[in-house]
Amino acid sequence: MDLERLRFDLRAQSRVAFGRMHRLEVAALAGAQAPPIWSRNIARLAQIGENQASSELAAFEMLGALQRFPAEFDRRKIYQKTPHPLWPLTRQMLEGTIYQLSREGEDVSIEEYWAQVLERAAPEPLLD
Repeated sequence: MDLERLRFDLRAQSRVAFGRMHRLEVAALAGAQAPPIWSRNIARLAQIGENQASSELAAFEMLGALQRFPAEFDRRKIYQKTPHPLWPLTRQMLEGTIYQLSREGEDVSIEEYWAQVLERAAPEPLLD
């Protein structure tokens, strides 16, 4: 699977849908993670800068899709997901893009994407 080609398509779709290049993948990755969620981990998984990931996570917090953990001893901004329509929407958009590419003859699969990006883990079930 050509992950860079897939990310190029995801980022193009994200820019059209959300006006931000990384928002779709960051949201899908955050939605697929078990808590705690923090920018350094999301940045590593998405292969983007930590500031970019942090900016997106802060936007999701303002939207009400993430809630910050109190951090008495830790300077990191650590989040947990809240039930929100953002999570199923972005997962469906990401997986739909992968499905469309596979139909166009690209060597991609949804399971392979999640296994490669989440380092052999399956995405967390979506919150109701």
